[in-house]
Amino acid sequence: YTAVALWDAHAHLLDCFDSTPRLAFLSPEPGSGKSRALEVVETLVPQPMTAVNASAAALFRSVSNPNGRPTILFDEIDTIFGPKAGDNEELRGFLNAGHRRTGVTYRCIGDGGNQTVQAFPSYCAVAVAGLGALPDTIMTRSIVIRMRRRARNETVEAFRARLHETEGHKLRDQLAQWAEQTRDAVMGAWPEMPEGVTDRPADVWEPLLAIADAVGGDWPARAREACVTLVTASRTNDKGSLGVRLLTDLRDHVMVGIDRLPTVAILDRLNALDDAPWADLHG
Repeated sequence: YTAVALWDAHAHLLDCFDSTPRLAFLSPEPGSGKSRALEVVETLVPQPMTAVNASAAALFRSVSNPNGRPTILFDEIDTIFGPKAGDNEELRGFLNAGHRRTGVTYRCIGDGGNQTVQAFPSYCAVAVAGLGALPDTIMTRSIVIRMRRRARNETVEAFRARLHETEGHKLRDQLAQWAEQTRDAVMGAWPEMPEGVTDRPADVWEPLLAIADAVGGDWPARAREACVTLVTASRTNDKGSLGVRLLTDLRDHVMVGIDRLPTVAILDRLNALDDAPWADLHG
């Protein structure tokens, strides 16, 4: 909750930072609340743009819109980067370039021999949701929120758009007002990183820690605790339960491009995988 709240606030202050982390709601199986999380974020960020299967061209032209930069919310991102998604290097390049304030996307415009090269700004806040994992180039630029299915004995208040959108928009307007008042304090800030958080993770968390320091109170401590927790979790091989891991490995590494395979061949391929607990499987 701390990381998501700070990320929502940072979306109102993008021009104060050199980079923007991607916010990634990921889970190994459906029904874990990823899309709902995006719906909540949508009520709190400036100019939300819901993008499902949007093309790279549509996205970079939206970011270059003179009416204002959108906050892109990309659901079902696994359909773009999953094992059967095909070639999406253009979209991947856009998401990578938009991580930095200096990021641009170059395109030829015009007709025939009268084409010219134009640079389209790509810098914008992006939140995604999907199954499995993301490409490493995006994963390392992301704050990863691991989602899971709610247990049968767990209860939560239901999200109702008619009620909670209005509540979220009031909070969004308060965030925007606070952001304008705090812009000078955040601009150029160099927050102190927790021990062990360096290099790319430090770049990812710098905007959020700067905002937490500007808020004051217990937020600096809460933000650094969340930072250490999520950075540590992102370094682990969290693929869910053993059954989900088995199905994931079958989908991503064993049955790629084929409909059937002898059991012996399946077991051989599973046993050949690195860092997989399938060595004890036998026919």
